Amino acid sequence: MAIIKNGVNGTVSGKAGSVVFVLTKAGNYVRSLPRVKKRKPSAGQLLYRTRFKMVRSHIIMLNPIIKLGYKTYSAPKRPYDAAMSYNLKEAVIRQDDGFAIDWQKFMIAKGSPNPINSYSMDFDQESQVLEVTWEYDTYLENKNKIQNYNSFLVLYSATDDRVEYPILTNDSKSKLSSGKQNIKIREHKKEVTYEVFIFFVESYGEGNTDSLHLGSIKV
Repeated sequence: MAIIKNGVNGTVSGKAGSVVFVLTKAGNYVRSLPRVKKRKPSAGQLLYRTRFKMVRSHIIMLNPIIKLGYKTYSAPKRPYDAAMSYNLKEAVIRQDDGFAIDWQKFMIAKGSPNPINSYSMDFDQESQVLEVTWEYDTYLENKNKIQNYNSFLVLYSATDDRVEYPILTNDSKSKLSSGKQNIKIREHKKEVTYEVFIFFVESYGEGNTDSLHLGSIKV
């Protein structure tokens, strides 16, 4: 924006359109703005953008979960930023044709260590209910005071965001000590693959464990 000082007969400074007004001891003059040449991104920059875009697409979809799962870990950063930073660094695999997500390392929640040391998943086709059972490390339970944390089971359709229910979570919450959690899976018009995660959350949402990827299921 150009500025006129002392009325219409005064000096002009600033930018107007494609020109800039300059005031010097010799007087007031105008010159064209320099042309900025846009450089083509390097191969490395293109690869980074591809990788960044891939991770961001999943973080955006999972953001309601991320806000809870990274709430304590991320401070003072936003949960979204913390999840992006962590998963870009830890959960991306380079392949011949680009990149892929390593779901075993992908984290939808960060906090104290997840105490589960063994688990099983059983999906009943007739009732459309997935039951997850687990055993856990009692030392971690006592050390981190998580015995009353509630289980948070998350099913995420990572390969197709056009499905009717891309994210499912459990309605009823079981405690860590119960050793099991059920989730009702809604019927779909086509076969869907879900990545299954679980973490544990304090009742008031002020603390949580890391998420754990339990595998994938087709429903």
